[in-house]
Amino acid sequence: MSTVRPVLTEYDLGIAGWRALHELARQRRRSPRDQALQLVRYALYHAINGDDVELSQLGLDTLLRAGVEVA
Repeated sequence: MSTVRPVLTEYDLGIAGWRALHELARQRRRSPRDQALQLVRYALYHAINGDDVELSQLGLDTLLRAGVEVA
């Protein structure tokens, strides 16, 4: 049986980013997992379009604080 690792963890985001992810999910009535998926989709969409997207802890924290939304 294989182990499935979460896409984003508290270690990846840092304490402030982790809290921001959960707060954003709560505000949008989503699970934290669904909110994380939206952030990853947002980043991939912009990366594919040639935008400079950094999925580092700082980059994720910036996305979370901006409250990005993907349709």
